[in-house]
Amino acid sequence: MARPTAPAASSMEARLDQITQVLRLMLETQQTHTEMLAQVIEAATPTGESSLEASMRSVAVALRDQTNALVRVQEKLGGLGVEIEAGVVRGMNVALGIDPDAPATGSGGSR
Repeated sequence: MARPTAPAASSMEARLDQITQVLRLMLETQQTHTEMLAQVIEAATPTGESSLEASMRSVAVALRDQTNALVRVQEKLGGLGVEIEAGVVRGMNVALGIDPDAPATGSGGSR
C-alpha cells in the first residue's frame, strides 16, 4: 500500500486532532452531566419530611374531614323528608284543633 503524500498526511493528522478534540469535549460534557445528575439525585433523596410532603399530608387530612362532613350532611338530609312531613301534620292538627295525643279513629271523619 502506498504511503500518503505529505499534504494528505497532514490533512489526516488535522482530522485526527479534530476527532480527538471532539472526543475530549464529549468526555468533559459527560463528566459535567454525571456531576449534575449526582446533585439532582442527592437533592431528590428524602432526608426527612419535605414541605411538599407536609403540605400533601395536610391536604389529605382536610379532604378526609370534608368527606366526613359531607357524609353527615347526607345522613341529615336523608331523614329531613320524614321530619318535614311530621311537622306539617302537627301544624295541620294544631290549625284544625285536633289533639295530637288523642287516639286516632279509623273512620276518617272529624273528631
